[in-house]
Amino acid sequence: MTMGMKRINIGAFILSGAMLLATSGCTDADFDSKYEDPSKVNQVTISNLMVGVFQKVKDYDVYEYGRFFGFDSQFVGKYAQTFGYSNSGGMYSPGYTPAIDGQWDNLYSALMQYRKMESLYNEENDNQKAQDEAFMLAGKVQLYDFFAATVDIFGDMPFSKACTLPLTNDVNGSYAPYDKAEDIYKTILDELKEIAPRFRSVTTPKNFSTQDFINLGDMKKWERYANSLRLRLAMRVAAQGALQAEGRAAIKEILENPADYPLVEEQENNIFIINQKSGQLNFTAGSGLGDWVTNRLASGAIIDRMLGHGNYDMTGSDPLSGVYIKGEDDPRILLNYNPVTITNRETGEVDEHRYLGTDLTVADELTEYYNSQAQDEVNTANKGFSQITQRGFFWENDKFDMLIMASPEIHFLKAEAYAMGYGVAQDMAKAEEEFKMAVSQSIALYYYYDSIGSGENCRRYDAPTDEEIADFADAKWNDTAYTDKLDAIITQKWLHFGFLVSREAWSDIRRTGYPSGLVFPEVSGTIPNVPNRWRYPSTEVNYNPYYKDIAAKDTYTEKLFWAK
Repeated sequence: MTMGMKRINIGAFILSGAMLLATSGCTDADFDSKYEDPSKVNQVTISNLMVGVFQKVKDYDVYEYGRFFGFDSQFVGKYAQTFGYSNSGGMYSPGYTPAIDGQWDNLYSALMQYRKMESLYNEENDNQKAQDEAFMLAGKVQLYDFFAATVDIFGDMPFSKACTLPLTNDVNGSYAPYDKAEDIYKTILDELKEIAPRFRSVTTPKNFSTQDFINLGDMKKWERYANSLRLRLAMRVAAQGALQAEGRAAIKEILENPADYPLVEEQENNIFIINQKSGQLNFTAGSGLGDWVTNRLASGAIIDRMLGHGNYDMTGSDPLSGVYIKGEDDPRILLNYNPVTITNRETGEVDEHRYLGTDLTVADELTEYYNSQAQDEVNTANKGFSQITQRGFFWENDKFDMLIMASPEIHFLKAEAYAMGYGVAQDMAKAEEEFKMAVSQSIALYYYYDSIGSGENCRRYDAPTDEEIADFADAKWNDTAYTDKLDAIITQKWLHFGFLVSREAWSDIRRTGYPSGLVFPEVSGTIPNVPNRWRYPSTEVNYNPYYKDIAAKDTYTEKLFWAK
C-alpha cells in the first residue's frame, strides 16, 4: 500500500462499464503521458477515479459532437431560442432524444465512480486522507455542477442513495428512491460552502496537477469555481420556491465577504478545459454543427436583439451597410453569424450579405424571401440564410477553450442580486456597475478568441475599442426599451450565453420569464408548447421500482421548484 493512494486490484472491482472511458481517435501515448486512463490500468486509485468522474462529466462541458448534434441545437437551444429552427407541429420535440438520455446515463456513471472514491477514502488512515482530499473535493465540485444541471432538466432524481451497487453487490438494494429537487439543491449548496475554503489548506498531491485536466492543479481556481457555482445555484432559487431564504442567505454571505469567497470575476479566473488537438482530450469546437443542416441555424430572436433594427436589404458596396450600425448594434453578432447570399423572391435580386431575423426563427423567413426551390436548397446545402460562422471565433477554432464557467456570468449574477435585492440591499448603482462589467467582459472574451483563432474567418472585423465597448454597455443599461432592469440584465446574459451555453439560458428563461418578447406559439404536436422540464428516460420508467412515487409529476408541464 502506497501512502496517499489506496489501491485495489481491478479484477476484484469493475464499475459496470463506467471505467470504459476510451475516446475514438485518440493516441495512447499522448494521453497516458498526462493522465492515467482508468480503462487502461490494472489498479484503481482515488486519483484515477477523479479522472473518471471528469471524463463522464466533460461531455457536457466541451463544445463537441454530443452537445451540438443533439443536446444543444436540437433540445435546450430550441427552448432557449439560442438556435434557429423551423416553425412546425413537432418543433418542441428534440431532434435526437438519446442525447438527453445520455446526460442522465453519464451522470450516474460519474456518480458511481465518485461513490467508489468515497469508499476507498473512508478506508484510509488520516495521513492517506490528507494526501487524497484534493481529489475528493475537486471530483465533488465537478460532479455537483453536472448534477444540478441535470436536476434543472428532469427535476426530482435518485441522489442520496443512488449508485450503491459497486459497493454492496446487492442488485435489489441498488434501486434508489427519488430525492426532491429542492433537497438535492440544498445539499449541494450546503456542501459547496464547506468545500470551497478547504482548497486553501488542502495538501496538493504530487500527481494532482497531471490528473486535473480542468484547472491543472490550481487550488485557487478550484476555490473560485466552487464559490461561483454556489452563487449560480443560490441565484437560481432566490426569487421563488422552497429555498428562497437559503439562496438569499448564500448570496449575502458571498457578496458581502469577497475575501472569504473569491469568485470567477476576471478572464484569467475562467474555468475551462484547454482545446487539445491530440490525445484522449481531442476536441474540435463546434463539432456536430456541420453534421446536419438544422444544427447551425442562426437564432432569429438573438439576431433581432443584437441588431435592434429589424430586417435590412444589403444592396450597397459595403456588405454591412444599413444592417450593422457600429456603436449601436451588438459587436458580437459579427462573430456569431455569417451573412450569406440570398435571393429575394419578390424582386429576384441577390443580396450578397444579409442578416435575417424574426420573432421566432430564421428559417421561418423562407416563405418571405426565397423562391420555390428554397426549401430544397436548405435541406441539401443550407443555403440562403445566416448560420453560425464556420472557421471563425468558435466553430472549428482550435484555440477556443471549453468554457465551464466564465467571468461575465458572475457579473451578471451580481448585477441581478443588487438590482433585485436578493440577499443584499438593493443598490442600482452597483447593479449598473456589474452589468456594464459583464457586457464588457463578454464582448472582450468573444473577440479574444477571435484574435487568437486559426480559422480563415477569424479577424474579419476589427475588435471594438475599450471605449466603444463601454459606450455600448452604457447604452444597453439605459435602453428605454427595457421597462424592467431585470429584463435588460437577463437579455444581455442570454446573448452572452448564446449558442455556447444554451442549457443555462433555458434555465434563466424559466426562472425569470426574460428576455421579454420571446414567442412560443402553441402547435398541434405531441408537445404543444415549450416544456418546463423533460420526462425521465425509459430505463427509469421501466426498471426503477421507485418511479411509481414520482410518475404523476413526470410531465412536460411540471415546473421545477425554482421556476417562475
